[in-house]
Amino acid sequence: MSKVAFIFIFIAALIVASCSLFLSSVDEPDIVEHGYISGVTPVNTSIFQNRVYPTVKANWPGPGGDKVWLAVNLGATDKPTTSVDSNAGRAGWYFQFNRSQAYYHNGSQLTPQWRVNSIDQNTNWQPENDPCRLLLSEPWRLPTVEEIRAFREAPFERGGMGEGNRTSAFNSTLQMHAAGSLHSFSGDLRGRGENGSYWASDQFNSRNGEALGLSDTGSGTFGGNKAFGRSVRCIRD
Repeated sequence: MSKVAFIFIFIAALIVASCSLFLSSVDEPDIVEHGYISGVTPVNTSIFQNRVYPTVKANWPGPGGDKVWLAVNLGATDKPTTSVDSNAGRAGWYFQFNRSQAYYHNGSQLTPQWRVNSIDQNTNWQPENDPCRLLLSEPWRLPTVEEIRAFREAPFERGGMGEGNRTSAFNSTLQMHAAGSLHSFSGDLRGRGENGSYWASDQFNSRNGEALGLSDTGSGTFGGNKAFGRSVRCIRD
């Protein structure tokens, strides 16, 4: 091989490698982060001030199937390790319907103090109260119930749940898990490590919002009490 030919092949290889690096950096979903936001973050202490979230790109048919989602629950410090992970940090924060205030439960104590135990409001989740938008900026929002249903019904091979149970949710692209919920009466923690429920932005009626429920026996969308604290998984337009 001549010296000129060798140099040409070397330069071509560098160009291909550079293009591959550029394309991979473009194709990979972003890391997103936020600091303390008054009225959203549970309290202004060091353990809540900063969050960094991985994201994933959906690849299933239907609404929301071509968008970027958070790969963890809003407020979470890390991904769950199993479908029944009961770790408080990996569960993230809980929200009442159409309320921006986040709540955190470490298993024995709730932060901040529970404020509302009944909601009767004839409205969907409004943008000014959307914690995804407030924490991550305007392109981010809560998913609609149509987007949640499309994810639940999407086949496993496309990253969906295949209409399965909490194990199916964990094995999906979004890796949802049984993060539990907070009861409307006083914010008591219920079902963490057993069941999970995730808000959509649509209301079912004035007292109930649309949510996705996960258990060992199955899953489905349902009208859930708006005053319950439930998990949130954000989506980006």
